[in-house]
Amino acid sequence: EIYNEKVKDLLMPDNEDLQIREDTALGGRGIHVEGLFESPVRSCGDVLALIEKAQARRAVGQTNMNEHSSRSHAVVTLKVASCDCGDAEGITLTVSKLHLIDLAGSERQKATGATGDRLKEGAQINLSLSALGNVIAALTDAKGGRHVPYRDSKLTRLLQDSLGGNSYTVMICNVSPAKINAEEILSSLRFAERAKKIQNKAAVNRDPKSEKILELMRENQALLAKVGRLETHISHLEQNY
Repeated sequence: EIYNEKVKDLLMPDNEDLQIREDTALGGRGIHVEGLFESPVRSCGDVLALIEKAQARRAVGQTNMNEHSSRSHAVVTLKVASCDCGDAEGITLTVSKLHLIDLAGSERQKATGATGDRLKEGAQINLSLSALGNVIAALTDAKGGRHVPYRDSKLTRLLQDSLGGNSYTVMICNVSPAKINAEEILSSLRFAERAKKIQNKAAVNRDPKSEKILELMRENQALLAKVGRLETHISHLEQNY
């Protein structure tokens, strides 16, 4: 979770104030949280069990608008790797990273009645959501060439490689039909409308060395096919002349 601009590992409670790093090497980890606990999973049940365990440790608090208000942004990251059947050497291996983010909702102090720690938490939530909005605004700027302020918050820094570029971005808004929430609903929908305009250019993620091997194998197969056609043609000429 990202709580008061600090990254905390919900599966390892002692891991607090973790740092976000960037591995720019070919085939590297990209944007990642250093020291974050990782667990291999083999089924949806395994994933849900970890989420349930982490959710129980998430920061929540009571406000006038929500008895169990989320006081942090929660992030679940799934790393998926796959390769073709029969590929024992992993030459066709592709990898992807899926972030599932539960954003804490923006708050108006007048509506929530927040004071003390709740008020400070709400201010940090609003600041990080504002930073996310600024990143989305920069990514959807029609003129282009605008600086994208990914480093303005831990949330946007963590999602840097998931917003624009080699990724797909989906936003789901959870809204209420209550009249008292009309202003928040409209704000959320406008936020999502801007997110829809993000331009993505998704590509298959492969290890550069494996990609080169695969390219050479395809080239070799094409040459073998060409040789086969030439041999057939020569055999046909020999039979007729």
